[in-house]
Amino acid sequence: MNDFYFMGQKIVNLLNPEGPEYELLLRSHSIPGFPAEQYVAYMTSEELHLEYLSFLEHELNHILALNPGNKFGLNLDQQELEYDATLDFLKKINPEFRGNLTIEITELPPLKRHKSYPKSINVEVIKQINLLGYRVALDDITQGNNSIGNLLLVMPYIHQIKWSYVHVINRIPNESIEGIIQFLNKLSHQFDLELVIEGIEASEISDWLVKNNITNQQGYLFAKPAGVEPIKLI
Repeated sequence: MNDFYFMGQKIVNLLNPEGPEYELLLRSHSIPGFPAEQYVAYMTSEELHLEYLSFLEHELNHILALNPGNKFGLNLDQQELEYDATLDFLKKINPEFRGNLTIEITELPPLKRHKSYPKSINVEVIKQINLLGYRVALDDITQGNNSIGNLLLVMPYIHQIKWSYVHVINRIPNESIEGIIQFLNKLSHQFDLELVIEGIEASEISDWLVKNNITNQQGYLFAKPAGVEPIKLI
């Protein structure tokens, strides 16, 4: 596990630039970018996943202790929700830090189910994470297992939804993209959720979002991933 480390990418609220949040991005010393193959190996083996959780416990407590005024987002794969050890790990995080940590549930469905539940998403575990005092987000909404239908199932237990330009840019007309975003914006307001738009690389996109009252944004326009020991506020 010494090969893994975290970088952080800033999520800005353009109405409150002094209080940013950072998404923690898993990286490897031996592989550029996200270590997808290594990550899948640790997610699909319950034994290896225990090693990964030990790494997470150490790193998160360290990062949160060094950055007491900052908020962070940690991605959890839906495969991880299948393991009892994941909730056990979240219980070990210092309770005074939990309010500064958003658990981002990624869109990939579990590859191996270990639990029995009637829906396509593990509602009960997401509820338990919320009850432990964490903020919960659905990442990449409308992608993979994070459909609108599954969003409605977990709505009482989440605080934030994230949507990314990465999946649609240069693939569908701008009018269609804007229609998707406006729908998600109305939905988030109706259910009192934060909406974060990811993949912002152009100022004209950011400006259009602000004109439509969407001020939580993330992307290279604002910051590239950086170190987190500790993160320096910009």
